[in-house]
Amino acid sequence: MNLTKQQIWILVGVGGLLATALLTSLLIKKRKKKKIMNTEGLVVKGGYIVPKGTPSMGDALHSFERRKSDGFGGRMSTKIKEQLVALYEKGINPEVTDLKVEVDSKNYEVKWEATIKPSTDGKAYTGFMTFGSAGGGADSRALGQEKRMKEKVGGKNYKLVLDFKNPTGIYIRQLFFQYERNEYPAHK
Repeated sequence: MNLTKQQIWILVGVGGLLATALLTSLLIKKRKKKKIMNTEGLVVKGGYIVPKGTPSMGDALHSFERRKSDGFGGRMSTKIKEQLVALYEKGINPEVTDLKVEVDSKNYEVKWEATIKPSTDGKAYTGFMTFGSAGGGADSRALGQEKRMKEKVGGKNYKLVLDFKNPTGIYIRQLFFQYERNEYPAHK
């Protein structure tokens, strides 16, 4: 097949246009995927049921992470931190933008749902922690733990995600914070 110089230049031009169109298409698809994450966010769900006969069942009801006495708990902070770090590793500074908690005191059941989105203030919130108390005097006990817990956990730039007060059944006051961890500096 003998091609003239003009035919060769036309083929090269058409090939270049096709390559450019393909690359542009791939970039647009990637941006659309990122926009879906930006608007809808990543939802992390969990929950737990306190087994009958568990010592101090009311205390176990607000063991969102785990309690010292027997290790019982829902590992909520652990699950949320894993997703915050996973998003960070994709080059996105994450934050928890919404947290919903339901406590069923009759059945000793807890359900929760956290929405994670790109950070609105540019900080990389890769840490998440919770502490609180149940029963009479729960408010003062829960609030009295804040300074000690922040010192114990470390990190910086703590931001309150939810100050939960159980509306029915066993009274629970639980605070949920996100924070920056030094090992995950904010992406620029």
